Amino acid sequence: MAEKQEILYDVEDKVATITINRPERKNSMNTAVMDGLDRYVAEAAADSAVSAMVLTGAGGTFCAGADLGSRFSGEQSFIDLHNDRIGFADVLLKMNRCGKPILGAVEGYCLAGGMGLCLSCDVVIASDDAQFGVPEIKRGLWPYMVTAMLTRNVGRKKAAELCMTGERIPAAEAERIGIINHCVPKADFKDRVAAMAKKLSSFSPAVMGLGKSSFYRIADMTTEDALQYLRSQLTINTQCEDLMEGIAAFMEKREPQWKGK
Repeated sequence: MAEKQEILYDVEDKVATITINRPERKNSMNTAVMDGLDRYVAEAAADSAVSAMVLTGAGGTFCAGADLGSRFSGEQSFIDLHNDRIGFADVLLKMNRCGKPILGAVEGYCLAGGMGLCLSCDVVIASDDAQFGVPEIKRGLWPYMVTAMLTRNVGRKKAAELCMTGERIPAAEAERIGIINHCVPKADFKDRVAAMAKKLSSFSPAVMGLGKSSFYRIADMTTEDALQYLRSQLTINTQCEDLMEGIAAFMEKREPQWKGK
């Protein structure tokens, strides 16, 4: 019998789909999941045939966070557990620094570390049955690393409330406060994800990479430093072949043929 793959990876029509495949554990994260996420985000980022990624979960749920059974079973040493947490932080940073857009496709549970993954996606579509939250406080923990992503996406008061109460919120509320982009009916979920993935993969990969990098790079800059940095990025963008192709396609009323240069 073939060993079960805890991360599934597929590339079709310029879109790489990365699927957490532990539905029997609500796609909770263990070492194999984090190693797989790290590997496949890097693989998709380096593949010239990929222009966008979709991160999702198998079995109608996204990710319920860390696998507490494996994390606190006593089987791993204190140092091994600490190093595993470094692995999670590395995945979040790799998603943030990846030059290709990452679309989160969320159904069911999106909790704890799963919220970290969701918030590290650039665009997120959720079905209206999805539930979001950071329940760590109810287990005697604080959502430490997830806080870094939460406070960069949600207002401070709401972020603090989520962390301090551990309460879940529905997808409609998650959309209202900025955790996700779109809450859609479950019947429309797959079509909406496919349409957004197609759109994100349709633009110049060179310009998308420059733009995404600059978008996150300026987050912690002063306004003056951000404007100086963005001016330099605009100059680089104007040297891209894809800019001239985009202008030519507009003038000639045709679809652009991007070269990624």
